[in-house]
Amino acid sequence: MNRLESMSVFVTVVDAGSLSAAARALDMPLATVSRKVTELETHLNTRLLHRTTRQLSLTDVGVSYLAACRRILEEIGEAERAATGEYTVPKGELTVTAPIVFGRLHIVPVVAQFDRKSVV
Repeated sequence: MNRLESMSVFVTVVDAGSLSAAARALDMPLATVSRKVTELETHLNTRLLHRTTRQLSLTDVGVSYLAACRRILEEIGEAERAATGEYTVPKGELTVTAPIVFGRLHIVPVVAQFDRKSVV
């Protein structure tokens, strides 16, 4: 069992409000989503969700586990973004709105210098 994947599926199930909505959001078969949540509950030896035919709700343990899962998944995402250099290299489109004369005199030289530094 891939615990991180199961945790991510669990968070998606709770956010989506149902197993079938989570399956659609994850583009995964409903049986797979259900199996991953069940495997997670088996691994933890506790029930995380109360499932009925009409409703899905968190148990008390599920509420605290959900908060921990969100924190862990966010920290992993943050570590991956830092490792890939997302925060060190500017990316994306820069849009500046200024009067024409001010832009030509003051903005264009600064942006041109910035662009030369970022290409190197």
